[in-house]
Amino acid sequence: MLYVQIDPFNPDVWRLDPVLRSIQRGGLGVIPTDTVYAFVCDIGSKTAIERLYALKDLDPRKPLSILCRDFQMVATYTRGFPTSLYRTVRRCLPGPYTFILPASSLIPRLMLRKRRTVGVRIPKDTVCEALLEDLERPLLCTSVRMPDDSPWNNPAEIEDAYKSQLDFVVDAGERLADPSTVVDLSEDEPVVLRKGKGDVSMFEP
Repeated sequence: MLYVQIDPFNPDVWRLDPVLRSIQRGGLGVIPTDTVYAFVCDIGSKTAIERLYALKDLDPRKPLSILCRDFQMVATYTRGFPTSLYRTVRRCLPGPYTFILPASSLIPRLMLRKRRTVGVRIPKDTVCEALLEDLERPLLCTSVRMPDDSPWNNPAEIEDAYKSQLDFVVDAGERLADPSTVVDLSEDEPVVLRKGKGDVSMFEP
């Protein structure tokens, strides 16, 4: 298993090259985001997606999110943000938000399981951004969680617990256990599903 330590404030981006190649080959691993550490894989790899669901023993009907590089990638893999909220969302992203949007036909059916929506993130994290910059597709992601279901943010402990099941871990130091704010934008009015790190006042009545 590949274990890469990197400075989150001044990252040597070249250190991420082996991780990038692993993802492109269908690898499954852990990277930092602007909220918690996350299991990630290429949404174009059916085998990797199945491994991710099996790793966390997830119900196949459980929706997961995608990490996108920019708004253009979001527009490609979803039906886009509501016009009435576009400026508001632009002020939020990149940032600690997950927005639920109608999925486009490019989202693999394996991820949707009869759903028509997908959670979308554009994280504000230098390491995560550097990886996404060189990927053609979004990353499927789900938070790394401990047995008591709390976020697990010590990468060395994550590596020790999952080393036989992962292809890589990117260690950018410990993170505060602060999940993203989740807002459903798939209908006419925004609905706050979870209050997390991001401010929700702009999406509440």
